[in-house]
Amino acid sequence: MQLPKIDVPIYEVQLLSREQPVKFRPFLVKEQKIMLMAVEAKDMNNTMKAIKQIINNCVIDEIDADELPLADIETLFLHLRARSMGEVLNLFFKCTNVFEEKQCGMLIEVPVNLLQIPQINKDTPKNIMINDSIGVIMKYPSLGIVDNLLKMNSEVMVTVVAGCIDQVFDGESVYYAKDSTPEEMVNFVEGIPAEKFALIENFIDKVPRSVYTTNQKCVKCGFEHEFKLEGLSDFFI
Repeated sequence: MQLPKIDVPIYEVQLLSREQPVKFRPFLVKEQKIMLMAVEAKDMNNTMKAIKQIINNCVIDEIDADELPLADIETLFLHLRARSMGEVLNLFFKCTNVFEEKQCGMLIEVPVNLLQIPQINKDTPKNIMINDSIGVIMKYPSLGIVDNLLKMNSEVMVTVVAGCIDQVFDGESVYYAKDSTPEEMVNFVEGIPAEKFALIENFIDKVPRSVYTTNQKCVKCGFEHEFKLEGLSDFFI
């Protein structure tokens, strides 16, 4: 017996890396199960894998989640969640203020409209000169290198920087990173002077992020808290 097909609405969202809005559908039951399983696991690696799978499932336009900048992943996932499970996400935090010689402990409800979360863009220049004649053009970190960002150390940072270089140029030619091997890009990065490497690190530190800040007063003790939510881990609930 052929059962009827269930129609789902189609939405659009504008991403930093795309000229045209990206079309997507809301979660189906199978995507909601993927998300709930990742939430229960409480592991960032599983969370990122779940987000990647959900995006690849729900985006209608041809897209590869691994290639999207992390800033676009955040925007896309927040819109996916809002259109699938409701625009307002109610979060609860315990009041940590010491009240009458003990921690208050009152639950504070913080409503967050996922469609109104601003993306903080530091507007850091993408063109960075290494010396008088050689420079690089940077690109935002993609989901494909998020695992390295999560376990940052000096060796991994070199790999991350190598992955965030889009082009190398000199007075005569432009060299596209995609035409080089990862090993060649790492060797190039290891030859960058430390002071110039710091400029590239600064670019990565200041990539656009989805950030929501609000003040909420505890109804029990009256203490006013500032809550700041930033990045996928804070909104993946």
